[in-house]
Amino acid sequence: MKIIRLSTFLDFGGVEKRLTNISHIKDDNQWIFCAINKGGIAEYEINRNHKKVVIFNVKYKIPNLITIIKLALFFRKEKPNVVHTSGAEANFHGIIAAKLASVPIIVAEEIGIPTQSIVAKKVFSVVFSLTDYVIGNSVEVIDFLKIQNKVSVTKLIKIHNPVNFPALSKVHKKDDDFFRIISVSRLEKVKNIDSILRVIARLTKDNIKVLLSIVGDGSEMKHLQNLSVKLNIENQVTFLGFQKKPYSFLLMSDLYVLTSFSEGFSNSLAEAMYCEVPSISTSVGAASEIINHNVNGWIVNINDDDELYEKIYSIIKMDKSLLKSVGQKGKSTIIENYSLQKHIDTLLKIYK
Repeated sequence: MKIIRLSTFLDFGGVEKRLTNISHIKDDNQWIFCAINKGGIAEYEINRNHKKVVIFNVKYKIPNLITIIKLALFFRKEKPNVVHTSGAEANFHGIIAAKLASVPIIVAEEIGIPTQSIVAKKVFSVVFSLTDYVIGNSVEVIDFLKIQNKVSVTKLIKIHNPVNFPALSKVHKKDDDFFRIISVSRLEKVKNIDSILRVIARLTKDNIKVLLSIVGDGSEMKHLQNLSVKLNIENQVTFLGFQKKPYSFLLMSDLYVLTSFSEGFSNSLAEAMYCEVPSISTSVGAASEIINHNVNGWIVNINDDDELYEKIYSIIKMDKSLLKSVGQKGKSTIIENYSLQKHIDTLLKIYK
């Protein structure tokens, strides 16, 4: 079976991470990974896994007739059994192109909760009607597709993101009194990194010895650096930039924090839990499906600095053996439910 996976970019980000993980699969299918606009980090990683990559380098802003035509011609040439698109721009252009090329199976995937105008909701309602299936990676995303885009429930399928389970090296945490917190995400407004910075400032003011590492890059980098200076915590916060393999930083941490306003399925949350890092997340996307509150992690309300502060403060004061147990339960949850093979098996049932 020939399967084309189409995204807007193949550089870095949540979609790219998911496609990179999928490219590790070894089976008899022919997988082709395509990007409408540009490649980059994910492109190189997928190539290293000996999978074909095609970068079109065309405009991705909706709508673009030339992009649709170029994709349709490519699909006709390749004659795939399946075209599976991921993300708004890829969904719009890829679904129409696949329909024009008479691709047998067309699968769309919404990767989060998009900000759509009334017109956009109606447009995507029509576009999604051209598909065989529409995938969402959390109950929240599925509900959005059903209510806002009017996608038929017979087409909707929930499939969580896959986690590739790399071998983890043992690390020796620094033997000092500091409690180390980590955040791994794109540095964009929707991730609400400001919140954890404000909480770190409050903890520091209360004489709690805490350090924060921020892994990621994005348009908010300069703002966040300036905010850390304004809050007088520049010595407590380290900006590490984008890291292809964040595992070594996760393994050195005592707590992972996700403060997003909106998410689909957070890859970094799953990776942190796989690393046995006790994790706390706002109640976004699949977080409440992954985390059993007070058992294998913690859930807090969105944009509530007071609740986040109180929860982190209580975690810092928690018995170390109990904290370790939470991390271990988190890892078990990820291994049992979010393996790459389980994800692929589910996809192949749909494709066939």
